[in-house]
Amino acid sequence: MTIRPDRGESRKRFTTLRAAVAGAVSTIAVLATGGVTAAQEQCTQMQAYLAIAPNHREDVMAYIAPRLKQKFNVELVTEAIGSVMMVDRLTAQGANPRVTIVQWDVPIGINACDKGACAPIDVEKAPNLKKLPAWALGKNEAGQPMTLTAGVVGVGILYNEESLKKANLPIPKSWADLKKPEYAGRLGVTAPQSSMGTAALVMLARINGGGEKNIDPGFEATKLITPKNTIFTWSSEMSNLFQLGDLWIAVNSNNIAPALRAKGLPIKFSLPVEGSPTANTGMSLVKGSPCEAVAYEYINLYFSDEFQAMRMAAGTLSASKDAWGKITPELRADLGMGPEDLDKFIDLDWRTINAVRPGWIERWTREIK
Repeated sequence: MTIRPDRGESRKRFTTLRAAVAGAVSTIAVLATGGVTAAQEQCTQMQAYLAIAPNHREDVMAYIAPRLKQKFNVELVTEAIGSVMMVDRLTAQGANPRVTIVQWDVPIGINACDKGACAPIDVEKAPNLKKLPAWALGKNEAGQPMTLTAGVVGVGILYNEESLKKANLPIPKSWADLKKPEYAGRLGVTAPQSSMGTAALVMLARINGGGEKNIDPGFEATKLITPKNTIFTWSSEMSNLFQLGDLWIAVNSNNIAPALRAKGLPIKFSLPVEGSPTANTGMSLVKGSPCEAVAYEYINLYFSDEFQAMRMAAGTLSASKDAWGKITPELRADLGMGPEDLDKFIDLDWRTINAVRPGWIERWTREIK
């Protein structure tokens, strides 16, 4: 004879079993949450790669690093390196990146982010980003911010005020002025291996009927400028030539002028009447990187009015017009421009440029140098 269990007893056992399973699931969830919390607590050090710019690392370590230490007990480790090297290092680190923040040139950042190196940036987690104009939030095709404009870098004309005055030469105020014979032998042009040189090449194409998709006018205009003049690639070369007195005028970025003046050279920046193309410094969050909460605090601090004012004191302009209210009239006069001049900076189509730039560099080597 088979003895069947009482139905009431079965219900009790089922209820007990269900409660045990629920308890186990709950325990697993708690452990998982604890694991995430533990992982976050293990963030005792955060790495950031910084763009090479006057006083950049010094400002970050003086203003941002101690605040991260105080709030999260996290050590900020920074290194100022070139944008191409940043890409190489990220590639080498693969799916487990050690660096969290990368501050590369915007053109380089756009290309790297389009290839999957970056995580989208949540503006809500860094409220100071809301002060930036729309063009400073570089977005992917899905409309997500990926490459922020950390500093506005306009490409225009640097000049030695004293040298021009002694030679009774006018200050160049137009891109067209670069081909004037009176400047021959004292003018430097940046090659397109540098983002500054690429921006200048596109600008020369634009004012002569071309642009990003038709660079021929840019090359033709360059050929009218370069005879008897110097071609260089990096700003360090240009700085040395200014110091030696070999250059009186050069095509490069506005943020170099204050740094050279700090060395005792009377270098100023002329924003051409046609406008100044930008090769801005950027900032991205590395995909799969550690220390996300700390990273957002870093981003928020970086775009605070106070820190942006510090960067302007070093010569790097802020995209946030609010930050301009934090600088002195003396500094504004030293920069030679104000927030209203931001509208004269021209945002180039770097996605289109990145696709064809290697060919431009090869052509430059054949036709120019």
